Amino acid sequence: MSRRPQLQSLQDALSTLTDRFKDKPAYQLALVKNAWQATLGEAATQKVHKFSMHEGVLHVHLQSDSLRHELSLQRSRLLVALNEALEGAVVLEELALH
Repeated sequence: MSRRPQLQSLQDALSTLTDRFKDKPAYQLALVKNAWQATLGEAATQKVHKFSMHEGVLHVHLQSDSLRHELSLQRSRLLVALNEALEGAVVLEELALH
């Protein structure tokens, strides 16, 4: 008698695959970049030179001084929106715009 293979949903399979990467900084940074793009859109994402994270602080290096100024005026709202988009996968405590 042959055994049936153990079937699981696609969501469970992907969750099993990505669980071991959740604590890795590169994975967390990729989640943050996706949240940034979802929150601010493609145009603002293209003006970012570099993202980095250190101890809960997201450092965003922007190519546009005007965008940096506009985002600095909305820093607290942007931080709340990013944390909502991340749904607890990564918690950002501060946003530093460079």
